Amino acid sequence: MKIATNIGRDAFGGITISNLALFDWLEDKEDTIVGIEYVTSRHFLGAVIFRRYLPSFFSHHIINGIDIIPRFSWEKSGNLRKRWNILVETTKNVLRQEAPDIVLINGTYFAPWILAIAAHELGIPIVLRYAGVLQREVGHRPFFIKRRLLSYERWLASAANSIIFPSTLCQMVVEKEIVGHAVRHSVVIPNPATSGLLRHQKPNSRYVIAAVGRWSRIKNFQAFITLHQSLLEKKFPHQAIMVTSYWDKKFGIPETIECKDPMSQEDLQKFYRSVDLLIVPSLFETFCNVAAEALVNGSSVLVSKNVGFAEILIKAGLKRMVIDSFDCPEKVVLAIKRLAKIKLSEKERKRVVALLNPQEIHQDILKTLVGVVKGK
Repeated sequence: MKIATNIGRDAFGGITISNLALFDWLEDKEDTIVGIEYVTSRHFLGAVIFRRYLPSFFSHHIINGIDIIPRFSWEKSGNLRKRWNILVETTKNVLRQEAPDIVLINGTYFAPWILAIAAHELGIPIVLRYAGVLQREVGHRPFFIKRRLLSYERWLASAANSIIFPSTLCQMVVEKEIVGHAVRHSVVIPNPATSGLLRHQKPNSRYVIAAVGRWSRIKNFQAFITLHQSLLEKKFPHQAIMVTSYWDKKFGIPETIECKDPMSQEDLQKFYRSVDLLIVPSLFETFCNVAAEALVNGSSVLVSKNVGFAEILIKAGLKRMVIDSFDCPEKVVLAIKRLAKIKLSEKERKRVVALLNPQEIHQDILKTLVGVVKGK
C-alpha cells in the first residue's frame, strides 16, 4: 500500500515524532510513503531526519508556499480554495504522479487542509489522524478568526473517511466542539513511545523539574514559571529547566530557570532520564508525546485531566500523576511534594511501556488504513 501524508522537518514537533515512528516501523514492510511538505521560507536546510530512508520506500515532495500563504492568510482570507489554488493544484499533480492508495492527514493546520482538499477532489480516501484541536489552539484569537478556522477544521473532519483519535478526551472534544455529533467511523489509538537504553542514574543533589515543548499560549508555560516561584517561596530545594523552541525576556522567565534549546530525540531521551519530574502545564493536549516519552524513559510526570495522556496514566495505576488543573499553585506544590516522595517504579514504567507499544499501535493504524482502502 502506498500512503501519502503531510510531513514536517521539525524534529521537536509531535507530528514529526509520530510520523518518524510510523515510517521506521513500515520501512521493512511492503508499504511505501509519499511525504508532502509545505514550506513558507525562502531558505531552509535539507531535511536530515528523512535521509536515512531509501528512495524506494520514501519519496519527499516539497511545495513552496512562501508567495501564497503569508499573502493570503487562512485566518483572514475568504474563498481560500481559490486563493490557494496553485498549492492545491500542485499537490494534486504530486498525487496524480505518485498515485497513493490512501492519504493520511496529520493534524488540522493549513498543510493538512491543503492536502485533504487535493485528495478529496481526486477521490482518494482520507484518514485524519488528530494531533491538536485547532479551535483549542486558537481559543484566544478574535471571534471571526476562530469562526473561519472552525469551518476549515469542521470540513476536514467531515471529509475524512475515518478519524484516528489519540485519546477519548480528543474524541469527546471534537465531537462536541467541532462536528457537533458522534463520529461514526473513528478509532482511539494512542501515540506510541519508545525508551532508550536505561542506565542507572546518579540521584540529583536537588529535585529537578522540567517543562518541554514549543512556545505557545496553550502550552501554558507561565504556569510552570509561577509554580517554580511558589516552590522557591516554600523553600523547596529544586532546579527548574525549560526546553522550548522560543523564549524572550518579555515573557518574564526568571534567571533561576535554566533554558535549553530543542534537541534531537536521542538527546531528549537522555534529558528525560536526568530529571526527576516532567511537568505538563498545558491548558489542553490531545495526547502529549513529551509526557509519554519522559515516563517510558524513567521520569515521573505531572499532567492535568485536560491532557490525553492522563488516560494512560490512570490505566497504568498512576493516578497520583494527574491533577485537575494548574490554576492553583498551592495545590500543584502539594502534588509535587507527594511525587517527590514516591519514585516511579520499574513495574509502573513497564505498564506504561506496554500500553504504548509501538508494534501494536502501528499495527492498529495500518489496520485502519487498510480497512478504509478496502471500503470497510
